This record gives sequence, structure tokens and C-alpha cells, in this order.
Amino acid sequence: MDLRQLRYFRAIARTGSFSAAAAGEFVVQSALSQQIRKLEDELGIKLFERTTRSVRLTRAGAQLLPLAERVLSDLDLLAAEADALRGIVRGNVAVGMMECPPLTLDMAALLSDFHTRHPGVEVALRSGGSDRMVEDVRSAKLDLAILGLPPKPLPERLRARPLLTEDLVGLVHLEHPLTGSVPASRLAGERFIDFPPGYGLREQVDHNFAQAGVSRRVVFEVVRVEEMVRFAAQGLGMAVLPRSIARSAARRAPRPRVLEITGADLRRTVALVHRHDGPESPAARAFFELAADILSMS
Repeated sequence: MDLRQLRYFRAIARTGSFSAAAAGEFVVQSALSQQIRKLEDELGIKLFERTTRSVRLTRAGAQLLPLAERVLSDLDLLAAEADALRGIVRGNVAVGMMECPPLTLDMAALLSDFHTRHPGVEVALRSGGSDRMVEDVRSAKLDLAILGLPPKPLPERLRARPLLTEDLVGLVHLEHPLTGSVPASRLAGERFIDFPPGYGLREQVDHNFAQAGVSRRVVFEVVRVEEMVRFAAQGLGMAVLPRSIARSAARRAPRPRVLEITGADLRRTVALVHRHDGPESPAARAFFELAADILSMS
């Protein structure tokens, strides 16, 4: 058994095709097939069911695949650690990014700075709801995530490094009867625009209003901040957003009005979320350290 055979095994399992796996591994298909046959002979089991139209893992192959992936992952980590000891950082980093970042969080500048320092590292940036990103960090699909902390505790294996806390304010149509500073208790009958459940900002606002004893009615659920601002400016309901975003929106057409909401302690904390023992690979650790330094100063 050698590492090529394990890599070919993993590639076929991922692509479901000998030809696609051969192309991805830069080897001719006949050589790849020969190595898989050798691996099957050495293990004494059949790894794939082959037909003229499809390739799929056997039951035994499906059981062995996670072990092969673990071996290859450990070897990749060993090589990356050796590079790091020589002052070279290579590899891949998967970073989760909140849908509603504060204006002070300049991800483009952060990524540019990181690429300048570590040109051998590829960064994959993914966005989505905080619940999904928390689970992806826990299951190691993401190395870390930048998100608004949900009001509920993080899973036991995760940790958060707070970066900043900011107030939340309301956005309404310019001709809305409410102006200035408004108690949360006066908003019980309002129509709200918000993210769907599972997004950090939605959970935070729901929690803050519930703590104040105010029931909210969300009539529009959207997944983009721009839509929330536009809907509010058109009089379709009230949006609750970070102050920095609200102030910027109020300077653009169509202009919404900013409301201060009292009595609900509306605020959110933006944090770096990671597994309890920190990012595993040298590349992920390098990104975490730079992000923590830059974002903490923003």
C-alpha cells in the first residue's frame, strides 16, 4: 500500500468516476485503475462496484474511506507543520463570514493583507446563517467563522474571541409616524423585516425583544442587508440593523429614517469563532492571528 493508492481511492470516491479522478490526480486512467486493483488485492476486499455507467463505493469501501481520509489529512498536516517550522505557510483556509458585517470590518483589506503575507495559502470565504456556520466550525468544515454571536451558548467544543460590540437601531420609511427615540414597548404592533431564523442578527433581536416582553411580527424574511434597507425605505416594515450600517443607509436614496429603540438593550457582539483548541493547520492559525489583530483594532 502507498499514498498514491489512498489518494486515488479518495478521488474516485469523491468524483464517482475513474476518468474524473484520473484527470484530477494528473494520471492516466489505466494507471489509476491498476493502482486501485493493487490496493484491493492488498486489502483483500472490493472497494468499488463498477458498471458501464457508474462507480460507487461498496459497503466495505464506504467504511474504509473515512480512515483513508484521516491518514491523508494527517500527512498533509505533517507536511504543513514542517513547512511552518521552516517559516513557510501553505495550505487552505475555510472561513465563514456573517451576512451583516459592520462597516468597519473590511474583509477585502484583510484578505489582501493575508495574501501578501502568505501567498501560498488559498482562502475560501463562505457566508450564511450563524447556526450553520457554528455547526460547520464544530464539524471542521470551516476553520473559523466571523459572526454575530447568538444569544444561546456555543457548543462545548467551540470558543469565541469577541472583536467588537455595537448597538442596533431601527430603520423605517421617512414618513413613518415614529421618530427619534422610541420605547420597544411601542413597537409591538409594527411590521418587521428581518433575516430568517438561524441568522445571528435575527436571533439576537428576537432575544432582546423577548427579554423586554415585546412580541415582534416579522412579515418579510430576506437574506441580504440591502433588501432589508430597501424594504424599510419603501415603508414595508421596520428593520433592525447595526448602527454603522443604518447610518450609512440613511445617507443613500431611497433614504430610511433611523430610530433609537430604548428598553430592549439592543446590541450584538461580533466574534471570531473557532474550535476550543484553536485552528488546526498552520495556515488557519496564521489567518486567525491576523484577523484577530486587524479586526480587534477596527
